[in-house]
Amino acid sequence: MFLKNKIIITKYIPMKKIFLLFFLSSIFYLLSSHCAHAQSGEWTWMKGSAGNASFAVYGTQGIPAIGNTPQGLYEPCEWRDTDGFFWLYGGVNDNFDLYSNLWKYDPSTNEWTWVKGPGNFSNEAAVYGTQGIPAPANTPGARSWCASTWVDNSGDLWLFGGDDQGFASFNDLWKYSIATNEWTWMKGPNTTNQPGIYGTQTVGDPANHPGARRESCATWTDANNNLWLFGGFGNDVTGYTGVLNDVWKYSIAVNDWTWMRGSKYEGDPGSYGTKGLTDTSNNPPSRMVYTKWKDPADNFWIFGGADDSWYNYRNDVWKYAPLENKWTWMSGTSASNDGGTADSFCISGTDLIPSSRLENRACWSDTCGNFWTFGGGLTGNVNDNYNDLWSLNSQTLEWTMLRGSVNYNQAGNYGTQGVSSPFNDPPSRGGSISWSATDGSIWMWGGVDDFDIFYNDLWRYVINPACPELLVCNPQMTPHFSASETILCEKFCIDYFDSSQNNPTSWQWQFPGGNPSSSTDQNPTNICYDLPGTYDVTLITTNANGNDTITLYNYITVYPTPPFPTITQAGYTLTSSPASSYQWQLNATDIPSATNQSYTVLQTGYYTVVVSDSNGCKNSATTYVLISGVDDVSGDANISIYPNPATDGLMVEWLNGFVGDEISISISIMNALGQEIFSCEQQISSGDWKKEIDLHDASSGVYFIEIKSPNIFLKKKIMITN
Repeated sequence: MFLKNKIIITKYIPMKKIFLLFFLSSIFYLLSSHCAHAQSGEWTWMKGSAGNASFAVYGTQGIPAIGNTPQGLYEPCEWRDTDGFFWLYGGVNDNFDLYSNLWKYDPSTNEWTWVKGPGNFSNEAAVYGTQGIPAPANTPGARSWCASTWVDNSGDLWLFGGDDQGFASFNDLWKYSIATNEWTWMKGPNTTNQPGIYGTQTVGDPANHPGARRESCATWTDANNNLWLFGGFGNDVTGYTGVLNDVWKYSIAVNDWTWMRGSKYEGDPGSYGTKGLTDTSNNPPSRMVYTKWKDPADNFWIFGGADDSWYNYRNDVWKYAPLENKWTWMSGTSASNDGGTADSFCISGTDLIPSSRLENRACWSDTCGNFWTFGGGLTGNVNDNYNDLWSLNSQTLEWTMLRGSVNYNQAGNYGTQGVSSPFNDPPSRGGSISWSATDGSIWMWGGVDDFDIFYNDLWRYVINPACPELLVCNPQMTPHFSASETILCEKFCIDYFDSSQNNPTSWQWQFPGGNPSSSTDQNPTNICYDLPGTYDVTLITTNANGNDTITLYNYITVYPTPPFPTITQAGYTLTSSPASSYQWQLNATDIPSATNQSYTVLQTGYYTVVVSDSNGCKNSATTYVLISGVDDVSGDANISIYPNPATDGLMVEWLNGFVGDEISISISIMNALGQEIFSCEQQISSGDWKKEIDLHDASSGVYFIEIKSPNIFLKKKIMITN
C-alpha cells in the first residue's frame, strides 16, 4: 500500500489484555522445492504455515530435511553463526508451554535441522553440570521471553537470562559449541530471580553479574570479542523487579562481568540531553528493548521499547559508543506513545519515524550500515501489531518506510511459497526473530498476533538498491579492522589487521599520533606511539566499485611511561623508589619471587628494578653491586663453618681444640646492615666441639658470623639461600 500524503498517526491506547490460552486448529505446509529467483524490494514466504502452527516436524535429530520445521513460537533465542546458518532455541507455544530445542536453518537449501533437545517434551528444567565444563547432558532448559544472545568471534553461541514457564527469571550465562554440540554453564547463579552484583562501575570482577531478567534483547558483540547487554525487565541490585537501563560488558577472555553504565536500580528516568550531542550524563530511560543494531564503527544502537507498565512505549533512537562509554540521543521524541510520521514508500526524511512500539525484535543491519526493523506493536493491547518495514540511515538519520502498513492488525499476503511478489507482506505480529544472510538479504521468522496466532512462517526480504534516498554507501564494500593492542604505553608499537569485505584492492590508513602516521599496506605493522593520549584511526578501502571510509574515534589509548625509579643501597640491601609493582633482575634476568620494594643481593652483578604503574606501564633502573671478600681473622685454623651457602642450618665445628680448663665461647650472626639475627654463649671443655645453628627463619642474603673466645677471634662471610 502506497501512502499518497504524509500522515501523522495517533491512536488511543487501550488497556492491556490478559493473556488467554486457546487451542486452535493447526495448518501445516511442506515445501518441496526452493525457488532462488527473488526480486529486490519484495518479501518471499519461504517456509512454515500460513497461520497458527501448533506442531513441529522434528525428523531425525542432526539430519536436515525439507519437511522439518519448528512449531509456532513466541520469543525464542536466535543467532546467525559465522558460516551463515540460522539458529533458534527455546520459545513458548500456543499452549504457553516452553521448549528447549535447538534448531538450525540452512538458507542455501531451505532446510531445518533439529540439532539438540527433547523434542515434544516441554518445560524441561536446566541441567547445569559443573560451571565451566561442557557436557552432552547440559542444557539451559526451557526458556523464552526474550533471553539475550550473542555470537562470539570464534563462532560459539551465547545465551543469558530469559524466563521459565512460571515467569521466574534467570541470570545464568551459557555457551554452546557448534563443533562439539555441547552446552557449558559459564557464569551466574543456577537459581532464578537473583539480584545483580554490580561492584564498581567500569571495574570488572569475577563476583559481578547482572540481575535476573527477561525482555533484554539489546545485545552486541564488539570487535574485541566482548559481549554487551542493555536493560530489560528484571531484578536490580536490591532484588526489586522492574525495568532497567544498565549497560554490562562480559569479557570472554577473563570470564567476568563489568557494570559499565546506567543505574543499578529499576525505573531510572534517564536523561536525554540534547539530540545529537554526546554527553557523560546522557542515559536512555529504563526500558524493555527489542530492536538493536551495530554500525561499522562498532557503536551500538537501540530503538523504542517500553517501561514496566506496558502502556508507555517509545520511538527514540540512541547510540552508545563503547570506547567512550557514552550515550547519544540520535532520533525520535523523548515523549512516550508517539504516533510517528510516515510518507510514501521509499521517501526518506529526518522528520519521518515509525510510531512508538515494543516487541519489534525483527531487526537487521545491512552492509552499508543502514538499520532495519519490522513490525512489533502495542503490548498495552496485544491485538495491536504492525507489519511495516522501515530503514534508518545511520549517517543521515533519515527514516524510510519500505513495505507494509502504518495501520495495525494487517492480514498480510502470503502468496505462493517460495515465489517472490510485490504483493507479498507478512501479517502483523510481535515477538518474531530475524537473521541477516551472507548475500545481504534479511529474514524474519515466527512471532505472535494477539497471543492467539503463533507463527512458524519464515520470510525473506531482498533489499532494493534502487530505492531512492535509502543507500548512501556502496553495498559492495564494508571496511573494518582491528589492532593487536588498543591500550598501550608510550614508545610502544602495535600492528593493524584489515578485515574489509568484498575484496578491496588498495588501502589508505591514517594514524594521527602514530609513527609512521599513514600506510598503504593491507596490514600495517610496527606503528609506534611516542606520546600519551587518545587517537583516532581511519581506513579507506577501494575496489572496482569505489571506496569506503571508516574512522574509529579514540580507538587507541596511550598511557605515559612512569618516571625512572631510583635505587638506594644500605649494606647489601637495595630499595627502589615507590611504584605499583616491582621485579628485580640480576644481569637482565628476572630473579624468582623478587617482587618487593627491597631486595638483598646474594652475589656480585648488575641489579635492575623494573617498576610498573597502575596502567601497567613500566620503567627501570640498574646499579652494580660488588660483594667484596671479608678477611678471616682466626686464632686457630681448626674451626670449620659449613655448608656455605647455607639453607636450613649451619654447623660450626672445632676439631682438636684447646687442652685445659673450660672456656667461654660466643657466636653471633649479623646481616649486611649489622643487625644481629642469632647469638649464643656457652662453656666448652677441651677436645672436639660442634654447634648446629637453625636458620629456618632467616631471609636469603649475605651474613657475617663471629666466633669469640679467650684464644680466638673468627669473622667470616656466609650466604643464606632460603
